[in-house]
Amino acid sequence: MKQTWQPWASGLLFFVSCMGPVLAEEPSKDWPFDRNPPREQSWPFNRDQEVGAEDQATGSEGMRPVAEPGDPILEAPADWDATVDAPLDAFPAAPQVQTGPIRILPPSIGTAPEVPSDFDAPANDPVTLFPAGPSAGGRGDLPTRAVGARPGEAGTGIEVGALGKVDEASVGLLDDRNGGLGTTMWSGTDRRVVEQLIVQVPGPTDSYVLGALSRRLLLTSARPPQGTSGGPSLLALRLQRLNEAGRSDDIARLYARAGVSQPTPAAAMEFALAMLATGERDAACNLLGGLPVGGDPGTDPVAAFALKLSIFCQISGGMTAAANLTVDLAREQGLDAPFFLSLAVAATDGLSLDASEPRLFDPLTYRMMGLAQRALPGDGVGRLVPALLVPVAEEGALDPEVRIAAAERAAALGLLDGDQMAAAYLAVAYTREDVAGVRVGVEPASPYRRRALFHQAVLDERVPAGRADLLAMLFFREKGGEAYAATLAAHRGSLASVPPSNVLTSFAPLAVRAFVELGDRVRAGMWLSVLEGAAADTQQVRELQAVLRLIDPNTVAGASLPLLADANAEAIPPAPIPSFLQPALTDLAAGGAARDFAALEIVLLDALGLQLPESIWDALLVSGGLPGGEVAPVAVTQRLNLASDQKRVGETVLLTMAALSDSGVGQAHPQTLSETVKALRIVGLEQEARRLAAEALMARVSDGT
Repeated sequence: MKQTWQPWASGLLFFVSCMGPVLAEEPSKDWPFDRNPPREQSWPFNRDQEVGAEDQATGSEGMRPVAEPGDPILEAPADWDATVDAPLDAFPAAPQVQTGPIRILPPSIGTAPEVPSDFDAPANDPVTLFPAGPSAGGRGDLPTRAVGARPGEAGTGIEVGALGKVDEASVGLLDDRNGGLGTTMWSGTDRRVVEQLIVQVPGPTDSYVLGALSRRLLLTSARPPQGTSGGPSLLALRLQRLNEAGRSDDIARLYARAGVSQPTPAAAMEFALAMLATGERDAACNLLGGLPVGGDPGTDPVAAFALKLSIFCQISGGMTAAANLTVDLAREQGLDAPFFLSLAVAATDGLSLDASEPRLFDPLTYRMMGLAQRALPGDGVGRLVPALLVPVAEEGALDPEVRIAAAERAAALGLLDGDQMAAAYLAVAYTREDVAGVRVGVEPASPYRRRALFHQAVLDERVPAGRADLLAMLFFREKGGEAYAATLAAHRGSLASVPPSNVLTSFAPLAVRAFVELGDRVRAGMWLSVLEGAAADTQQVRELQAVLRLIDPNTVAGASLPLLADANAEAIPPAPIPSFLQPALTDLAAGGAARDFAALEIVLLDALGLQLPESIWDALLVSGGLPGGEVAPVAVTQRLNLASDQKRVGETVLLTMAALSDSGVGQAHPQTLSETVKALRIVGLEQEARRLAAEALMARVSDGT
């Protein structure tokens, strides 16, 4: 048999050897790639080097590889006669041209190539380009399952679940020394209760006290709660709420400092989203090492994110061929992200495909828009997720008004400080005539430019009275609007530079309100003294006095509250009605908004521990009871009372969030506010309890008109 086919093989080799020089001198245009496919690699071509369609041949001729000069396989041997007579198995094997499916899976699936392929990152680039975490079926974030009791053996049922990684669940940035809630804040709380309640921690919120409490809760380094897990990683749940609230900078610091080396896939996704938001591309791509391989992107959000992040990292790393094929894979697997995939095609091939924009732009989509050179639409700032607001506000290449719009949204959510807000305003170019115009009512059409010019006018004003007049104009204009928080933040320094004075009595109510909302009790009290010294006997002044009394019950306007009652102390004899509560009794009888304010004031004072005489409650009952508002579920308030009585700090804060997350502080029912304020005080968070009470009461202060 060997003698039968050996002459045919020798003849074929002779023909190929003769054609080698010809092919080397004039490469055929039939093969659409300009180089020989490396025989060691599993991926034999690069789509970036394709020739135009008009130059491509059809049929079998288009599949012939181009020979390269000096190829030892295609050149004739030096001793041709000896070669022809040699056994066929002495000749090296010809290179294999791949005719089957092209490999687009990461090296961790199947047999990895012996040498790096064209789709591997360069040797000096350690960025990960493919998911390399556990397989989709091997993930540990599966739900707990119950195994029922055997017949006749009631009570023997068990629950099977994962205990979770202790080091992962306990990491944080805050401890007892820098604002944490304590390493034992979860003592006595079941883990599954935490997993169920933590999703109710508010994301973006305009409440200062709820935002501050949720941040402290989510970033505190504490021993994890005991018990079996319902499935999800506790760290991933914390990170998800932080991302939702726009705290991506905190997540980036947590990732850098805490040393989370092997996060679960869900936690890796949240870390990567935060890194993308803060612009740390390489760190985000390296987290592909923790994302799962495989999975159904149509039903599994982590698998879908892993596919999209792979595409982004491949494009940003210059590997457009791999990205194009990953896009094809994503479509075949049912990834529902048409806008993202259209951006990927635009970034690699320059093609513009029609696709509907998403309702919100998340960090991965926004960064892909940058690769595709796609600008935000006109309403784009309002559609950014909170995590992107600060990065966009600080992006110097963007239009200044876009930066201001993002910064004002961020300020309303408590995500940036006054200096950052002022920097966004100062990015607007202006003339002296522009600044002079806003002083006399000549304003630009753009509200962002108008506020920027007002900011410059306030900075230019050197006379305190003139500065107070400008601030009054600005505060009256923005009060109650979306930019009011940004206005306060940007002008905090200017506001503090105006000394309290009897000649500025008309400005004093605005100053008191502003400093209360900024959390500066001392300056608020100084301006309140100006009002009291001027004998300004108005409803607004009385209500501002009540708010200041909640913040500091011992040092406002010369009136003192009795010491807070100890829950374990003996009963205190009924006390006479304090003089500062006489106006509240008058307002209860007056009815209307004044009655509602007085009723809430009384309830909050009681929650803070003030012993009120029975006559106060009688007057409240006669006046019609409590004003309306959104009531928290009974199960939540009952559990809140139990948790606070047992000093379970973390659970108390979680239940406070659950009670107020839907309504917000300003719209909550007085009874719900009373329960939450009291619970925070009992577990030792008295300052937070007072701030919550003041925020709720400030929402009902009249505007003085």
